[in-house]
Parts: sequence; structure tokens; C-alpha cells
Amino acid sequence: MNQSADLHLRALADTGYTVLTQAVSRHEVETLLSDMRRLNTIRTQAEQIDQPFLNRGHDTIYNVQREDVRFTRIFTSNPLVMTILRGLLNDSWYRQIPQEQPNFILRSLSGRSSGAGAMPLHIDSFVPSNGKYCIACQVAVILEDQTPERGCTVVVPGSHRSDDYADQSAIANAVPIQTRAGDIVIWDSRLWHGALGNTTGSSRWSLIATFVRWWMKQNFDITGTLPERIYEVLTDDEKAVLGYCSLPPRDEMERPDMKTGHDQLKSTVAAYRSGKVGA
Repeated sequence: MNQSADLHLRALADTGYTVLTQAVSRHEVETLLSDMRRLNTIRTQAEQIDQPFLNRGHDTIYNVQREDVRFTRIFTSNPLVMTILRGLLNDSWYRQIPQEQPNFILRSLSGRSSGAGAMPLHIDSFVPSNGKYCIACQVAVILEDQTPERGCTVVVPGSHRSDDYADQSAIANAVPIQTRAGDIVIWDSRLWHGALGNTTGSSRWSLIATFVRWWMKQNFDITGTLPERIYEVLTDDEKAVLGYCSLPPRDEMERPDMKTGHDQLKSTVAAYRSGKVGA
């Protein structure tokens, strides 16, 4: 593991979050920001979604991994991000995939821009714990400068080891994460975090991926709904990250182990739905 990754992993262990400054090029940021604005306009016109409580009043674009491979690859093509994620989430007992490759998976991938209302403190791990092992984390690619006035993320440092759900009174101890477009923020999903209200009237877009250990449930049926045009250009590592190596078998006759390696990847998304061996 390189020294830079080790420093970020130590920060994640100690405070629950870390920032990779200017980790994404200006061109990539401008392209992704344009994509988010375009997709938001299309989705707003075409879909009526009953937003979850925490996302109400905020622009949120779900499941962007099915739009273009670039949205997944902004994470998977970054060596430092992938090294950090392997150190944070790889299961050392997953023998079918070598440890220098990812065995963690993507739980969700969304675009988000803060609205006028504040987002309350919460955790995204669903269950709090004070153990040394992280089971889920968020990775946010910052596409527009984030300031308190613009509704930046706030965190309570060290709260990821509190073994408790977020206490709203802890907002007094929350720290704003002020970042610039091109930064990447990573935080342990147990960390108490929220967002301030955006008082500027301007957008505050970021692309947020939640990565989890291989045995956790994904937010949506990512593996079943990915377009074939995207699946066919993924690397084997990317297919594993999207969940194709840890799909549960239909029964014990298909296989008795939940874990598989790259050698059992199928040629198409349709082949997973059909259940045909070697398809």
C-alpha cells in the first residue's frame, strides 16, 4: 500500500473522513457537471419520484451508473481511490479474487445538489458500531465549490466510533467540509454527517458513490438493469465492483458459495437473468 493511501486510511480511522485535494481534472469536472445538469433536467421532466426523507428538497439523480460508464470510471480509474477502498472495504477472506483487486461493491451512485433546507445529521451504514472495521463508505467527487453558504457537508469528527445513531444536538460540534471543484471526499458511513442549507440560489453538485463490503445489499438492482452497452466495456474489476462476482446463486445446484471470481463472470447482463452456466 502506498504511503499516501496509508495517510488517508489513518485519517478515516481517526476522524472518519478524509479529503483528496484536486484529484479530478478540470476537464473531467466540467464534463461531469454538465452531465449532472442535463440529467437533472431530463429526470425532473420525465419522472415523479417519491423522495426519501433525507433527499426531499434537494436535487438528486439516482442510478447514474446506467447512464454512461464514465460515472463509474471516475472512481474505478483513480488508483489512489481504489487503493483506499481496498484497504477500507476488501474482505481478506474473499479468496476467489486476489487481494490487490477489489472485492467490495457499489451500493449506489447518485448526483446531488443541496437545496435551501438543511439535511439533518444521520449515518448511512444503517447500523452504528464502534468496531475498527468499516463496512460502508461514501466517496464524493466535488463538481462545484462547497461552502457553508452553498450548503456544504458537515461532519462530527470521530462519531463513526460512537456506536450510536446520530444525535441532532451534536450539530454544535459539527465541522463544515469546505472543498473545491475537483476534490474528492471520502467518509466512513457510520460518521454523523449532514448538510447546511444552500442560501445562495446556486447549485452545489457532487457525484456520490456509496461502496460497501461484498455481502451488503445494493440500493437498486444494479446488476440486473445495467445496459448491455455499458457492461460490455467494463473491466473484470469493474464488473466485480458493480456486484457481478457476489450475486447470490439461485440454489445450491448452481453453486454453494456466494462468492465467485472473475472466471465465472458471464458475457452479458441477460445471461445473469437467464441463469445459464457459461453464458
